[in-house]
Amino acid sequence: MYALLLAATAASPQPGPTQRCRAADPAVTSVSSQLLKKRDGIDHYVITTTVTNLGASSQTPDITQRIELVRNGTVLAPQTFPALAAGVSYKLAFAVDRPATERNEPLVVTVRYVLETGDAQQNACNRANDELTKTL
Repeated sequence: MYALLLAATAASPQPGPTQRCRAADPAVTSVSSQLLKKRDGIDHYVITTTVTNLGASSQTPDITQRIELVRNGTVLAPQTFPALAAGVSYKLAFAVDRPATERNEPLVVTVRYVLETGDAQQNACNRANDELTKTL
């Protein structure tokens, strides 16, 4: 009986990138950057990301959630944002400094969505689109 239950669970469809969740589905939908050169050999980047609720339902207002910018395995300046209604997008920006000597090297960043508190089935039904890595 347990094997049958396990097989049924494994066979149940999981929402993919093209399937729309019946619940809320916050997804990292874009990452872009702008380079603002600073004096003293430091380059200042502004990295902008968009989170969109791709699900069919709004998130519940009692949740807490954040977006993290990850570079070289380190989380930089996580930012919280409010619950999103279905179809609504929210933009966040991060500041990153790096030595001007690294200008010829690609800047690789990952933006990750994290549901801190709240029911994941209702507020973040598809975990496959919670992270986006971009080479800038």
